[in-house]
Amino acid sequence: MGTSPVGCAVLIYNYIKTDFVEALHGRAPAVATGIKRVSPESIVFTYQGDGDLASIGTAEIIHAANRGEKFTTIFVNNAIYGMTGGQMAPTTMPGQITTTTPRGRDVEMCGYPMRMAEMLSTLRTPAYIERVAVHTPQNIVRAKKAIRKAFQYQIDNKCFSLVEVLVHLSVQTGPDTE
Repeated sequence: MGTSPVGCAVLIYNYIKTDFVEALHGRAPAVATGIKRVSPESIVFTYQGDGDLASIGTAEIIHAANRGEKFTTIFVNNAIYGMTGGQMAPTTMPGQITTTTPRGRDVEMCGYPMRMAEMLSTLRTPAYIERVAVHTPQNIVRAKKAIRKAFQYQIDNKCFSLVEVLVHLSVQTGPDTE
């Protein structure tokens, strides 16, 4: 059973053949928690983008991971708000040009990108956290293995697991980062 939010991952159920429940923006971990607690034998996962997970859903994902909820999160990080026009997201790289940062992300003004995998890995309860990329065939194979491993942790009734998938972008940088 998957849960995805309106926003970053709203159309995922058109591409994956499984049951899905749509959550409010940022609230997929709360919905997944409820589903897993009511139906502990079910395989439950969230599919979230960076705007959803690292912005409006930051508290949701941190607390679900900290409680050791037994579901899997697939975190698709493309470093922008891709579904709503390409604005800067919490994961936008320094100097990366977006529709709201035409000269690139300025860390003095906007801070540094959120590093969600590192942040969550400081908690005691997550069983498995990994970052993968999908920009080469070899990395796609690694990503598939990581996702499979994350689901296996859930099947084995271990705690929270997350795979951050870096989606390759042709990242333009501003004049101050060249």
